[in-house]
Amino acid sequence: MRRISQLPVIMQRAGMPVRAAVLALSDLVAFLGTMFALLMGRAAFGGLDPALYHWVFPLLLVAPFLGSSLGLYRSISLPPHREMKAIFLLVSLVYALILLVLFLSQAGDLYSRLVICGGWAATLVTLPLLRTACVRIFSRLPWWGSPLLILDTGQSAKRLWHYLRRHPQHGLRPVAMLDLPGDAAQVNLLLAGAARRWPGAVALLLPRAGLQQRVDYVTEVSRHFAKVIVVPDLAAGFRRYWLTPCELSGVTMLFLTQNLHDWRRLAIKRAIDILFCILLLPVVLPIGLLLAVCIRLDSPGPPIYRQMRIGRDGRLLRVYKFRTMMWDADAMLRECLARDPSLKAEWERDHKLKDDPRITRMGHFLRKTSLDELPQLLNVALGHMSLVGPRPIVVAEVKKYGPVFDEYCRVRPGITGLWQISGRNNTTYAERVAFDHYYINNWSVWMDLWILAKTVPVVLTGYGAY
Repeated sequence: MRRISQLPVIMQRAGMPVRAAVLALSDLVAFLGTMFALLMGRAAFGGLDPALYHWVFPLLLVAPFLGSSLGLYRSISLPPHREMKAIFLLVSLVYALILLVLFLSQAGDLYSRLVICGGWAATLVTLPLLRTACVRIFSRLPWWGSPLLILDTGQSAKRLWHYLRRHPQHGLRPVAMLDLPGDAAQVNLLLAGAARRWPGAVALLLPRAGLQQRVDYVTEVSRHFAKVIVVPDLAAGFRRYWLTPCELSGVTMLFLTQNLHDWRRLAIKRAIDILFCILLLPVVLPIGLLLAVCIRLDSPGPPIYRQMRIGRDGRLLRVYKFRTMMWDADAMLRECLARDPSLKAEWERDHKLKDDPRITRMGHFLRKTSLDELPQLLNVALGHMSLVGPRPIVVAEVKKYGPVFDEYCRVRPGITGLWQISGRNNTTYAERVAFDHYYINNWSVWMDLWILAKTVPVVLTGYGAY
């Protein structure tokens, strides 16, 4: 048993990618386990012989190889929305291969469409869930991820060190920070010793180390490390963009895609909004009626609250919400702010109050569960809002957005967004603006789908709500 527990450490010392092996095994278990469960479940109702599907399981073994080609097992994990896209492509390619075999064999009528189509749909759920479980279970263990050598000792290096220590799920485990000298011979000696001490480590070269032109640091580091991360020396504004490296005429360049200019992607985003509204209507309508009755019984006043907010292109729109405050909330706010300077400072800083005296008993429940925002599905259906986007702001908040307000006006505000799944009210207002700016600059359909998927556990746990 002890030798088994030491196996990951032995694999890591031998230079084998333990994290990649664990994730590949997790994906394989998801494929095989889901197919097996569906076959057994379908066979329980009769009319299906599981032995007929014996050839499907060996075919599923190609999944890790396809996953590797899609970047699912890289040293540095993919961004969550790009990982979701890669998982969708992986599952679809594997089941497309199964359908191709059925087509070529001309024996498709012998097989259950429910098993094949259901296997595809179910694996799209089980595979990311199992990957997430693996990351949460193993990411804190010492053998998870690649050791990272940060070749700098400045403030940027220290911030990166602490960030990666707090977020081991990215697959990089900082082991040391080294300041590179200005002499090539000393650099070579230092790096040779580091490579011997941390075999298989990834070296990260920050711009500060590359400012001294007497030494070609990238070349020197590449002599000793197989994997090198070079952080480009870009202005701060560029750091919120997803840039793709490319090469033209021997020159390394960075490619930026701005999806907000693509009407086809915007049409898909709108189609997703409409589809979700239609699917949610049978569930939301009875729940909404029940909540409206409870709100009315809890406190006097109409159950629906309308407020003027700023939408796309800076236009004003009426946003619908279930009322969570007393009917005379505005007067109560003015009285509270005049009476308590600390509350006034909190309101001016965050435009929210953590312990808001205006909130009703039903309002606390609605905010904790985010059910107060259900009526905004009407805004989505009317095209004033989207399911995913920046939260709609009031006129008084425009100055807090500063130059980012122009970016905010490019998109429809959303019911949920990057801020809501990243801490919500546990974050500062400046962080909220930064989340919105990042979302707008890097928006994609896959990012929206990832945010929608992450919204479910956030709503269920009430994380960041008050």
